[in-house]
Amino acid sequence: MSYCQKASLRRICRETLTHTTAHGISSILRSKSTFQKNCWIVFVIFVIACMLWQCSELIIAFFQYPSQERITLVNNSKLKFPAVTFCNLNRVRKSLLNSKYSFLKKELPFLDNDFGSNLTRSLENDHEYSYSLDYALSKLSIENQAEAGHLLEDMLLSCKFHGSRCNKSFFSTFLHHKFGNCYTFNSLTKMGSHGQLMRREVLNATKAGFSYGLVLELFIEQDEYLELLSHEAGLRFIIHDQKDMPFPEDDGVNIPPGQESDLAIVKVHVHRLKAPYASKCSNGDGIQNYYRDAYKVGYTREACKKTCGQMHIINNCGCGMWEFPVPKGMNVPFCNITNKDINRCVQIFEDMFAHDELDCSCPLQCEEEIFELTLSSSQWPSAVYMDESSVFAVTLVFLGKRMSDPSVCRMNLQSLTSVIPLQDESSVFQSLAG
Repeated sequence: MSYCQKASLRRICRETLTHTTAHGISSILRSKSTFQKNCWIVFVIFVIACMLWQCSELIIAFFQYPSQERITLVNNSKLKFPAVTFCNLNRVRKSLLNSKYSFLKKELPFLDNDFGSNLTRSLENDHEYSYSLDYALSKLSIENQAEAGHLLEDMLLSCKFHGSRCNKSFFSTFLHHKFGNCYTFNSLTKMGSHGQLMRREVLNATKAGFSYGLVLELFIEQDEYLELLSHEAGLRFIIHDQKDMPFPEDDGVNIPPGQESDLAIVKVHVHRLKAPYASKCSNGDGIQNYYRDAYKVGYTREACKKTCGQMHIINNCGCGMWEFPVPKGMNVPFCNITNKDINRCVQIFEDMFAHDELDCSCPLQCEEEIFELTLSSSQWPSAVYMDESSVFAVTLVFLGKRMSDPSVCRMNLQSLTSVIPLQDESSVFQSLAG
């Protein structure tokens, strides 16, 4: 390139930069003094540095995958009615322990009246007694454990849904280590004629109001309670989605006898984003879930943690705890807590589980249904309703549950007047932040 061509190119560049709309650069070239030029150079460098800093912040923020929460209120003419699970607060019936299963009392000397009168009550002893009862019952078959607990046909006096009568065929059963038999209304599964789990049609609610929900009248059989272990009387209620495993020891509300309790529900649907977003949620794919194998339920974080706790106990103690399901297809014995070494091993891992110290990878579920409850109550049944000439009194006589003393009657009777979705306020929370 010739000198003239270089000079011409330099002149074109200078003229272009002199008239550019990037005013800092043009001001540098048009400056008449060195001081003015240096000031403009410093200013331009400062602005470029700020621009690069802002760009780097934006790039870093982008790769952190930020998210936000969006809340949407939804009104539907028809809502899926939630599953309603209840358990008696008493684990096993006293009459069965004193008759058919009296051989278990050899391992439970604290249930003997003469032995029990000399016991000193303490929280530590209560835990030990409950633990021993659970271990003794775990030696029975699932069928015998269910028989020893409170039966639905003995507790259910009346059932109505959406104004129509319902019966025990609307309920499914599962066995809980603390509460014994638990019964779920409107679950996804039912027991087939050969003991297999079958899918059932989920019920819907089309109207809001106490006349269109679930109405239960229940008899808790308080005379069957174990004196030393049954500190409370009543039922434990859990409202949950059909695909979720209910955990009555962690969730739900206690409802005492002698009351009519009204539960109003607002359903909150939570949707989380999968990785690489902050929630790093999961649908349970590839995650061990003993509850899915045993009860055909979906993934939840709590089910994953309990499965993980059972896995640690099996791998380190060589046995499984009765409070968690055992792996499908594995012949895992229940832990013999009378063996000091096994008991010590189990206690170590149960303490680690209780303090969330186990190495468990249990992300939040991507789809979650949360039910917000509003509870109100009144005394039930009333004196007029219990009058000997009333239909209710006749029903109790027919069922063999008539009690002459109203106070004793209220100790055993319980009404869950309605469990309803509030359609006008049904909320869907779509959580993008996890």
